[in-house]
Amino acid sequence: MKKRLIPALLALLLAAASCSTATVTEEETAQTQTPTAEIPVEAETEDPNARLDSGLPEADFEGYEFHIFIHNTITNDFAAEEMTGEPINDGEYERMVAVQDKGNCEILPIVVSADNRGGQTPLGNAVKAGTNDYDLACLSGYSSCNALTDGSLMNLYEVPNLNLEKPWWDPYCTQECTFKNAVFQMTGDISIGDNQATFCYFFNKNMSATYNQPDFYEMVDNRTWTIDNFRQFAEAVDSNLDYDNDGNHINDKEDIYGIYIWDDIMMGIVNASGLKCCVINQNGELELSLYSEKFVDAFDKFTAYAYNQDVTCAYQRNGYAADYGQIAFREGRALFFLQNIGAATSFRDMEDDFGILPLPLYDENQDRYYNSAASWSISLYSIPKNSYGEAGFSRAGWITEALAYESLYSLTPAYYEQTLQNKVSRDENSARMLDLIFATRTYDFGWYFEVGGYNEGIMNLLRAYSSDVSSMIKKSEKVATKVLSKYNEKIAEQLGD
Repeated sequence: MKKRLIPALLALLLAAASCSTATVTEEETAQTQTPTAEIPVEAETEDPNARLDSGLPEADFEGYEFHIFIHNTITNDFAAEEMTGEPINDGEYERMVAVQDKGNCEILPIVVSADNRGGQTPLGNAVKAGTNDYDLACLSGYSSCNALTDGSLMNLYEVPNLNLEKPWWDPYCTQECTFKNAVFQMTGDISIGDNQATFCYFFNKNMSATYNQPDFYEMVDNRTWTIDNFRQFAEAVDSNLDYDNDGNHINDKEDIYGIYIWDDIMMGIVNASGLKCCVINQNGELELSLYSEKFVDAFDKFTAYAYNQDVTCAYQRNGYAADYGQIAFREGRALFFLQNIGAATSFRDMEDDFGILPLPLYDENQDRYYNSAASWSISLYSIPKNSYGEAGFSRAGWITEALAYESLYSLTPAYYEQTLQNKVSRDENSARMLDLIFATRTYDFGWYFEVGGYNEGIMNLLRAYSSDVSSMIKKSEKVATKVLSKYNEKIAEQLGD
């Protein structure tokens, strides 16, 4: 499972979260009784430092130069050039050296400049030319899907030595991005970009204590962390009544708010409610699934406080600096900050204590938490449809799998434990929340493919303080249907249908 150093720990976490209990059978009970043999039997203990089996055969690629296409608009997971003492840099470097030594190859990342929605163009040009310029590609969510429909990506199930069932790959990505018998995108321990892009709620613990608010971590655990319940906590801070810092009785950037909000969070709220813009149906086709009574209700519940300008500061819409939300939260002028986990590194010097929480449930009956990531900044990995034959794909699969495997023991500990848990998050509960967030990721092709422009559509409603969801849906319905038909035809071509 994604981001777990010890896979068993995730199982324990999920078991605790669901408050499930196991029934012990008579046979199991008998097996746990004290042995009757005269010689005591010493119980076997698992070595916490023991590594999992990579499942890869020994290989010698005779110094092969393995080129990785890195889209410049997203996190570069291969930026390290030497050891510097910085955890993430050193984790990346250790991973690279380990794979190079084991496979006798050279890892060469190539940062390619392209628009956030245009990364598929230089990659596709190389594929069409048959020049085999790139062995692995890391693209933004938008560009990755464009590359898929362009026919530039391999079906990862057909790549030798690549095993997406291994715990260093995110199983939710594999499951939710599979078209029938094909999957073209992957992520997992190989990347920190997917973590950085994942939506979350930050909260100021000092302000929360001042308002005698409950233990949010406990609410997450007992599944009362819902959109409705969140509202009462956010509305406890009224910028006009309580924190009109400059005394002008106008909501402005110097005041203190219950919420500082980032526009893109609206897509995360939809997914957090267990909804998607698009799903892959049983026929392996993209199907629009956004519009429903639940979607409208979730939107209305969220915007009830997001549109209250005494409670919420929409800093992007107010023309403030792009990072003003981080600045205000760091300076203790917001109870909640709704953005993505990547913002956490800007709070290292924050005077107040803060915590990290998943996006809230739609209601207490929801099956689980769903945490998505910003479409424009999530890192998705693919293997280009090169012309170097089975031997070349076997090599690409081996090196990619080895990079992901080594990341579990180098890059993930550096990012997850050393950087987030020890340098940024200030308590064990926030670290536990990160466990939950990373273990409950969800992926929405409707946002990545920008079907019907609904990704911008719901953000535009937020920007205009509008609740006219029905008109927004209907306005783009014909376009969405036409675009989906076009995408499904192209995907069917990739599937050989």
